[in-house]
This record gives sequence, structure tokens and C-alpha cells, in this order.
Amino acid sequence: MLIQRTKAIGIVLSLALTFTASASKPLGTDVSSYQPTVDWLKCKTNGIAFAYTKATEGTGFTDSTMVNHVNGAKAQGIPIGLYHYARPDLHPNITGASSADSEAAYFWNVASPYIKNGGQYLIPMLDWEAPGVTNTALNQTTLSQWVNEWCNTISNNAKAQGITMKVLVYSGTWYCAPGSPYNGGLNSTVTQWPNAMSGYPLNPNPQTGAPSTSPWASFTVWQYADTNWSGGDADVFNGTTNQMLQTLVIGGNGAPILTNDIDSAIVNAGSDATFSVGALGNTPFTYRFYFNQSLIATTTASDYTLTNAQLANAGNYYVTISNSLGTATSSTAYLSVITPPTNAPSAVLPPTGIVDFYPCQGTLKDAWSTNDYTPHGFVTYAGGHPGLAFHLDGSTAYLTNNAASMSVPWTLSVWVNRQNAAGVSAGLLSDGNTALKLEQYNGTRQVGLTQFGVGDYTFGYITPLGTWTHLVFVGTAGGTSLYANGVLKSTLTNVVALPRKYMGVDYVASNGAILDYALTSLDEIIIFNRALSSSEITTLYNAGGNSILHAPQLTSIVVNGNTAQLNIEGLTGKSFTIYRSADFTNWSSLGRLSSSTGLLQYNDTTGGAEQYIYKVTQP
Repeated sequence: MLIQRTKAIGIVLSLALTFTASASKPLGTDVSSYQPTVDWLKCKTNGIAFAYTKATEGTGFTDSTMVNHVNGAKAQGIPIGLYHYARPDLHPNITGASSADSEAAYFWNVASPYIKNGGQYLIPMLDWEAPGVTNTALNQTTLSQWVNEWCNTISNNAKAQGITMKVLVYSGTWYCAPGSPYNGGLNSTVTQWPNAMSGYPLNPNPQTGAPSTSPWASFTVWQYADTNWSGGDADVFNGTTNQMLQTLVIGGNGAPILTNDIDSAIVNAGSDATFSVGALGNTPFTYRFYFNQSLIATTTASDYTLTNAQLANAGNYYVTISNSLGTATSSTAYLSVITPPTNAPSAVLPPTGIVDFYPCQGTLKDAWSTNDYTPHGFVTYAGGHPGLAFHLDGSTAYLTNNAASMSVPWTLSVWVNRQNAAGVSAGLLSDGNTALKLEQYNGTRQVGLTQFGVGDYTFGYITPLGTWTHLVFVGTAGGTSLYANGVLKSTLTNVVALPRKYMGVDYVASNGAILDYALTSLDEIIIFNRALSSSEITTLYNAGGNSILHAPQLTSIVVNGNTAQLNIEGLTGKSFTIYRSADFTNWSSLGRLSSSTGLLQYNDTTGGAEQYIYKVTQP
């Protein structure tokens, strides 16, 4: 196959996290497990500039949706903080056992990984509205001491980690105002902390309205309604966007706050890619750029240009921004490098029925369809079988797409190079209801199948460590089968749809959890909409490193008089476009033809065949 490679001009990775100064007060939201799923892109599109999510309550409850909410907001460039729901009714003491200190310790244990500089996290918030405390229980002075003790403990813990910050205190006008049934609310000693006050007028105007804020003179954040695009509460900051960043974002004391983030990009081999970031805070800044977690450049400039990108440059990039007060870390950007697909000398014709094909050659693109993968965590590339392969690190890395699950019959073919995952299980493909497991629960290391809420099942086979192994799963109306290196291992009676949305982890729809990270390399991932036969599976395995055809190729040209007979093979189910040229420069199309089998014979009868050269492409 002949493909002309183009050299693109420098490509700047787009900026995903952009705050601009505005006269309007920035809007926010707060959520919890009452909003198990949140469309964070919709929130971003509708102007949400900051968010809070519930982390803990008392000394024994951790919100199951916290991690997903944090990751979802960060993915859209929305800085997010964690809050703790106080239970002074259960833990009335200030210090010692069953106290404010007990609850602070519990919150810190859960939330401390998210209390750090970098522009992505907000100062923690104490949710002060425990209805079990009334004026027959603790008095105003004691309650105020409780609030101050909790906030001071968290602030001091952060200070020990080199982070100077306040804590936000949330309450309601109904709860903390003087004269309320809850011991007259709080006294003025708590006003050392910024506040978030809830109050729902009939027709709230977040830009001009204000709640009652006693004992504070005014509000920092106002929760003005109990619904917005997140499904959670609607909030507004009492100031400009830059003031919000300096007040709520950890590091607002002058440490770097990320304002322009890097995003993923796709470039042609030989083109340039420029990584660019921006930050607020005390200058000068030092920028350190990383590729696959290894330092590649230290500079005082906020951008870094990679020239003449090649396959070896495909992978993940991020940057840290430092000054004398702290360090901010960007999100992870992924660079895909596109090279013309080539075929190994003995590549085999693929079976029919392909619906997805991931060659994994420096790109996350689906070579057959449009179900391209989106990376999460530190997805890298490693030596493949053949060429390159996706590598998942076993703790942060996984891939997602928007592909729907496939009803039977179906086949999944994949080469894996497995290492033992750190957890008790390792997911391969999941859709929230069903998972194919590279390592089945509970530490069995066997390949398996899980139906969440139903059961865990194994195929009685453990994939060898540290070697490339060909796994094929086949789903039919009679059950699900596993082949390893061309040999049938076992068949389960479970009839399941093939999950496609999550690769390398388990996603559990019932609680939104992402878990069971796989530690493995994956290559030549192919999905078929039919059950392959055992002979077809054996052919795929025997191809080994030669793999299937990645690109169309002319197997022969036979000239008979004025007719040229072209024999062509390529990906099954894809159309072929045939071109002709007399000088390698000017090409004319002879037509676009389809072939379900991947084999095509074409006769060029236009004359002068011996004068021409031909090339074939597949979309």
C-alpha cells in the first residue's frame, strides 16, 4: 500500500481548564451519593466553576461516589473540594474520645490525598447542620468550640504538610442564626473561617441576592437553590473568578494555581506538538515537563515543543509548576502519533465480522470503527506483539469509549502480557453490569466472568506471567467460552453481552465504583459481531507477531493486453479505493468497492495498463 505522509505544522494541545476574569459571580455546585452520576461536561458547559462533594460523615461513613465525582469534575477542569458532615449529636466532646478531634481524624484519613496544592482542589468544608443537636443538648459556646476545633485540626494537619489554608464552614440560615432552636446558632468566634450559607428564596438571583449570614457579616459562598445541572445544590461565590481561585482553591496564598491545562492530541509522525500551561500565583515559576513520568525538561517557560514526533514519543505528558510556596501539577495529556499502517511479511487475512480493531500502534484510535479509546491515569505504550502495545499500570490506568455492549454472538480476541495485579481482581472489559476478568476475584488469578450482583465465575485457566498470550472469548446463546493460545479451555453456561465501555478495570453501575485495575500490556484488540470458529481462532493465534493485515495490499497485478487484473486483500468488511498514476504524483480514483471477505479482484480495462502504477486505501 502506498500512502503519502504529510508533515503538519506545529500543533498546540488545546487548553481544557480556562478561567477568565469576569464581573459575574462564579457559580458552583455540591453533590453527594444522592447524585450517583453527574454529567460534569454539562456542568462545565453551563458555567459551573467550582464544586464540592461529600467525603465523610461522623467517624464511620465514607461516601461511595466521592472518587468518581472528584475524577469527573477534574476531567472537565472544575476544581473540587471535599466536605465532612458533622455529627456533634453523636460525638459531642471537643477533644479526646467521641469528639470533634475524632471526626477530624476520620475525615483527614479519607480526604488528605485531595488536600494539596495544584489548582485542582478546594479547601475542605465542614457541613454544620446536624439536626440531632437542639437547645436541650449542647449550648452555643460548646458548639462553636466544636466547629473551631475541627477546623483548626484540619488546618494544622495541612500546615504540617506545607499547605497554608483555611477551612470553609457550611451551615443554613435556619440552623446557625441567633434565636434558632439549635442553641441560638454559632457565636462570632467561628467567623475566623470563611462561610458557605444556604438559604433558598422563592426567586433567587445568585448575582445580586444574599442570604442571612449571622454570625458572619457576609457570605463567601451562598447555596441559593437545591438543584442545578449536576442534580445537586446550586452555589455562587461572592466575588470574581480570580477572587474565588485565591479564596477557595488550595494554594490561593500565592502557591501556583493551574489556570490553563494541557489536553490530549493526535499528530502525524514528523509533526510538532507544543504543550502549554498557565498559572496564577507568585512568580517566578519553574516548569518541569514529564513524559511517561520521567522528567524531560526543566524550564522557566510555560510551554514545551516536541519536534518531529515519532512513535517513541507517544504516551502521557504532564507538567509541574513550582514556586517558593508550593507546586501545582497539570492533568495528564496523551499524545497519539499516527504512522501509515503497515503489514508484517506473513500477516493473515482477518476473519469477517470485525466491528472494532485496536492495533495499539502509538494511537488510541479504532482502526475499523469510530470507538476510539480515551485514556485515564498513566496509560503508556510498551513493546507489543507486534510493534507497540497499551500498557496499564495496575493502579491508575484504564481506557474508556462510548461503545454499547454487544448481544450474542460475539468474539473478543486480544494478546495480553500479564503481571499480577496488586488487588484481589483485575478487570479486562466491563460495562457496569458484566465484566470479563483477566484475574477473577478473590485472588484466584484465573480468567473469569462476573455478573455484578449475581456471581463470579472462572474458566479454570491462569494466564502465564510475563509472556504474550493470545486470549479469545466467544459468546453465544449457549454460553461463554475461553480459548488460550488457540486451545479451548472451558465454556461457562453464562450468556452475557460483551462489555466494551471500560478496558482494564471493573466499573460497577450500582455504586459508580471503578476498581480492579489490571497490570498488563494489551495488543491487537479485535472484536467481532459473530462467534469465530475454532479454526479461525487457531489461525489468529498462529499468525503470532505477524498479526492480521493492518492495511490493504496488492497481492498481484496481471496485465493481459489493455487490461490489468488487480488482486487485493485487506480488512474485512471495509471498502477499498483504487488509484492509478503514471508518475507517482498525480493520482486518479478508479472507484470504491466493498468486500465482506477482505478479498477483491478488480479489472482495469481503461487501456495502457503497462504504463500505470496502482495504490489501494481503506478508510
